[in-house]
Amino acid sequence: MSATGVGPGKGLGRMREGVAEFMHQESSGAIVLAVATLAALLIANSPLHAGFEHLWELKAGFHMGDLVFDQSLRHWVDDGLMAIFFFVVGLEIKREFVVGELSTVRGATLPVVAALGGMIVPAGLYIALNFGGPGAHGWGVPMATDIAFALGVLAILGSRIPSGLKVFLTALAIADDIGAIVVIAIFYTTNLQSMWLIWALVPIAVLFAMNRLGVDEPLAYLAVAAVLWFMVLNSGIHATIAGVVAAMLVPTVSRLTPAQFVDACRIAAEDIEAADVPGAHTLENDHQQHVALQLARAAQHSAAPLQRLELALHPFSTFVILPLFALANAGVRIVGEAGVGRLDGAGVGVIVGLVLGKPLGIALASFAAVALGLASLPSGVNWRHIIGAGMLGGIGFTMSMFVANLAFRSAAMTAEVKGAILIASVVAAAFGYAWLRFGTDPSAATGDDA
Repeated sequence: MSATGVGPGKGLGRMREGVAEFMHQESSGAIVLAVATLAALLIANSPLHAGFEHLWELKAGFHMGDLVFDQSLRHWVDDGLMAIFFFVVGLEIKREFVVGELSTVRGATLPVVAALGGMIVPAGLYIALNFGGPGAHGWGVPMATDIAFALGVLAILGSRIPSGLKVFLTALAIADDIGAIVVIAIFYTTNLQSMWLIWALVPIAVLFAMNRLGVDEPLAYLAVAAVLWFMVLNSGIHATIAGVVAAMLVPTVSRLTPAQFVDACRIAAEDIEAADVPGAHTLENDHQQHVALQLARAAQHSAAPLQRLELALHPFSTFVILPLFALANAGVRIVGEAGVGRLDGAGVGVIVGLVLGKPLGIALASFAAVALGLASLPSGVNWRHIIGAGMLGGIGFTMSMFVANLAFRSAAMTAEVKGAILIASVVAAAFGYAWLRFGTDPSAATGDDA
């Protein structure tokens, strides 16, 4: 027993509970991502910069006969781990279409229309500022919203914000992700290799067949999805699209209904109790162990494969993949000869698009949808809340950085744009927080004030 009266076992248990609680908090992912981003910036502008950059350029891969697959660590993060991130995004999108805010036309209209406005206006402003210039191809950069940071700011605001606004912003960000995925697939795909694309149809067909046959083992879907990823990577289409396609083919229905699982639990409990021998060692009663294992399998079958995969992969995506992506991509040089100099058309276009275009597009599109009778504001949400959500939509970070890597080949322009993304995201977060913190009435249940 320790001096505080807490044994080492209990202390470890409490520490584990604390870690688990932290990982389930909505703001935790944003905090970890922010720390990784700050670390990348500090290292990039320190004497450690050269060694850190060299680390990300180290090669890793395999050779199988004539097939050579040898990529840098940064490439593995951007095209490998981010495919898992997009797989999780795809699972979230499918769940929203099945049972979430996007499952009904009425519920989906406002966030989808708002997301479209939040993509079209920033892209339009960017194009207007870069038309015919060297940065013209980067119009997709200011279209994206970083759901982790945006929801993290809402989590900090807590009860001051109506729950309907969180639901609206979540659905908007998911619709925004769909738009970003479409843009990446159509406009940022180069050197298409049709034979690899044809071969990619094989794992897609296998996933479809597994879904139809009721296969509910998540690892089986992950294994086939890995094959699909490799095919898509070599086809010229960005490999992260494979994650989304695979996620769309994961079943949303469990093998056992909740009522059937309850019946299985009741029967198993009675069976275990009837076979119990007081004082006997657990390993002496094979029948009890067998029934307990059957019950464990029944518990797994009572959850849909989509839900099981989402719950298993979401922490890995949030607390491992996104921080690694930030470390690999957010290290923008600010000092020194290679540092970001003045912002030119591309950088200015990104800042204007995210800071001004996002709230303008989201608010105007939302107003049009409500004015035309296509949708209504969520309960407790007024127009001030919508404007604040639009400001938070200007936090582009992860997706914007990702698109920037695809849009530009020039290292100098990529660095400039990434610097602009960081500036815009910080400004958008600050404006959105200040607006929702001081510009809205937390006691108002509804409102039509602007």
